[in-house]
Amino acid sequence: MQKLLLFFFWMLSLSVFGQGFHHVGARSNALAGASVTIEDVWAYHHNPGALASIKTLAVGAYYDSRFLTKELQTQALTFAIPLKKGVISAGAQFFGYEQYRQSRFGLGYSLQLTERFSAGVQLNGQQLKLANNYGSSFNGTIEAGLMAKITEKWKIGASVMNIGRQRISSLDDRFTSVMRIGAFYQPAKKITVLFEVEKEVIHPIAFKGAIEYRIVDPLYLRLGAQSGPSNFAFGLGYQKKGFQLDLGTRYHQVLGWTPNIGITYQVPEHEAK
Repeated sequence: MQKLLLFFFWMLSLSVFGQGFHHVGARSNALAGASVTIEDVWAYHHNPGALASIKTLAVGAYYDSRFLTKELQTQALTFAIPLKKGVISAGAQFFGYEQYRQSRFGLGYSLQLTERFSAGVQLNGQQLKLANNYGSSFNGTIEAGLMAKITEKWKIGASVMNIGRQRISSLDDRFTSVMRIGAFYQPAKKITVLFEVEKEVIHPIAFKGAIEYRIVDPLYLRLGAQSGPSNFAFGLGYQKKGFQLDLGTRYHQVLGWTPNIGITYQVPEHEAK
């Protein structure tokens, strides 16, 4: 039975999530993953080019339980700190349980190239580990991203994960390669609309759309939807004096709900008197 469960979760992770790529960050998941243009510390996991706008030290932690199943848990951490020139970042995410676990961790560097254009690169270590002497695999991957501020209301972002399609082993199995491009539009001060196209090499194109509405100053409502596979998402965010608490869930029409929670803290910028 243990071997049967291990095989089941391995096949599920291959078919639904890919090797080493899971959307993390409660804000991102409440927006159905349409987050390649969001410029916060969680950009470490979505687009390293979007981290260049970070002005002060920021940290975050995240947890979800996919389809309310403890064997399909994801935990993630992220950290960013600005330097005199550029922003250095670090992060990690872990998926699975003791019998089957995927891990991804690394370091990144982001730079504001011009007033409207930024870029970033990230070096990751990715591990796949199977229990009961089934072995493990560890390899390095590269990720890169770009951000462009078109106008005060429009931004465009793009990222590529696992450039070069690094293999898991000498066999043809590979860590997931993902290409994302999206747009950020703010038609009003309290409303943000996001669009995104995501393509995993071995899966069809996924289209995403989301909206974030600031109900009152510290409280945000988020809604999103995605195709291929079809799912929708919603959540709430509370932000006050650098502290941010995000709650959300995604719903897959076959597999069910995935609740998630995220906590983020960014040191408030010093305001001159």
